[in-house]
Amino acid sequence: MKLLFFHLLLASASGFQVGQPFIRTRGSRLQSTVEENASIDVATTVAKVQLLETARSLHDEFGCLIIDSKAQDRLREAVEKLEAVAEPPSAPKELIGNWTLLCSTASASLQNGPLDKINGIDTSKLPFFNEGPLKYIRDTLNKSLKVQQVIRAEAIPGVIDRVDHVLQYVPPDTLAEFLENIPDTLKNLNINPLQVSKSKVSLVHKAEVESTSPLNTKLSLSSIIVNVAGKSQILDPNGADVIGINVPFGEFLNAGSFETTYMDDKIRVSRSKVGIVDQLRVFVKSELEATAADFDIKVEQVGDIIDATIVSGDDDDSNEPEDVSPSDY
Repeated sequence: MKLLFFHLLLASASGFQVGQPFIRTRGSRLQSTVEENASIDVATTVAKVQLLETARSLHDEFGCLIIDSKAQDRLREAVEKLEAVAEPPSAPKELIGNWTLLCSTASASLQNGPLDKINGIDTSKLPFFNEGPLKYIRDTLNKSLKVQQVIRAEAIPGVIDRVDHVLQYVPPDTLAEFLENIPDTLKNLNINPLQVSKSKVSLVHKAEVESTSPLNTKLSLSSIIVNVAGKSQILDPNGADVIGINVPFGEFLNAGSFETTYMDDKIRVSRSKVGIVDQLRVFVKSELEATAADFDIKVEQVGDIIDATIVSGDDDDSNEPEDVSPSDY
């Protein structure tokens, strides 16, 4: 009986004891926020770096236009990973500028047809496509060709109203630049008698941003301009327009649009559909180009960068006063 009474006395007394409060520092809350944001940033950064590495590798192997089915799958997979973790863009003004095309794919959707989808061709089964003279010619053409998308705001600052698709080609001067393993007597054969140093075809479009979520831009072809520069007497060394064609009823006959699914200050992804053809394009800012030092970061380095950010955040708040939650008393 005495033992029971003593036990009840201890239990009642413990009800007046003040428990140890839960102390949560400002630094711990900041670290939690930083870690949460860092996990998002890491996923996006890793996906972006992987896409850039994939696109640059495919560009070096196939050029701007990817027709190989396996290569198309690699690019699509890298793009979809980035789109899955990144916030979609919604600021049209960030589109303005010069963008260089890294890679482009096209696939056809055939509903109720013999094939649901046509994704390029298996070039490994094409004889001589990846070796010999044909490969050398492809590599030469790929190095000589550059495709840009120039997005402008001409009438009102910040309001997109023009998009130019620019194809720039620098022709080789001698046969040796175009073919390999040819006789010495033919290596210096001039295949550029007009001494054209650069030719450029610009497809000029009227443009209008249709929506910001998703970020859609409508295009209509208005004119075609051919500009040629050269070293001969009949050509302007700085380039001059030699052909200009206005396209009537472009908004009805040559209309299209593209959706920007990812964009930052270095890279942009766009998708479009023309008829049954789905198009996917990966661009980089032209002033940076595909081999810019800004992109020379490896996937394994991203985690170290974020870890350093978290540690830095902890150090900055090490001397901050502790916050105690009143509800814990």
